[in-house]
Amino acid sequence: MTEAPDSNRRNALRTRFSGAGGGIILALLAGIVLGGGGLWAYQTVIQQDLRTDRIELALQDLSRSQESLRQMQTQFEVLRGQLVLEESTRKGLEKSLQSTQDDLARTREQLAFYEQLLPPGPSGSISIRALDVSQRGDLLGYKVLLQRNATEGKAFSGSLQFQATGRQDGKTVKIDLSPAVGPEPQAVQNTDETSDSLALNFNQFQRAMGWLALPAGFEPVSLTLNILEGNTIRVSRQAQIAQPD
Repeated sequence: MTEAPDSNRRNALRTRFSGAGGGIILALLAGIVLGGGGLWAYQTVIQQDLRTDRIELALQDLSRSQESLRQMQTQFEVLRGQLVLEESTRKGLEKSLQSTQDDLARTREQLAFYEQLLPPGPSGSISIRALDVSQRGDLLGYKVLLQRNATEGKAFSGSLQFQATGRQDGKTVKIDLSPAVGPEPQAVQNTDETSDSLALNFNQFQRAMGWLALPAGFEPVSLTLNILEGNTIRVSRQAQIAQPD
């Protein structure tokens, strides 16, 4: 008779425990589900952040590559401009050189032609190829072209001597003329340079020009040019002097 209450008590406790345990289990299961969802959400956020970082890094690399490309493009344009300028300069120099070579060839042909017309004579001989004389007041202007038949080697060293023939005090006289300062600004302006203007030192060709002083009252008729080597006359040429108007 006494066992019935105890049995009922145990059943009640078992039922209560079973109900409580089920709630706990359900709570645990809910926690697990929620925890799994949170973990999944956390992992998703991390993966998105990683993808964002990778995209930003890729964009930064792309920006740096584009900047490097722009710099290289700028350098390329500068170098191409320099190349075009150098090419233009080179072509200009080549054209100038070709023109100079053509002029030199024509000059050599003309020289060969004139040498055939006017043989320079034996080896070492000197020729007066041109002598032009003009009077201006009490001055005589002269232009001379000399040629020497010689190859490259020892140069000829000598001087010019000018002798004028004319009338002075009613008589025909022949006098030596000295260099003078000419009327043009580019003419010789000092005595030392004037004295040196008669000196010669050349191998094959020599040009000379200048002014000669005429004595007061002297009326020149002709001018004789002597090429001196020391005191020896190597060659002479005479030119008539046209009277000024």
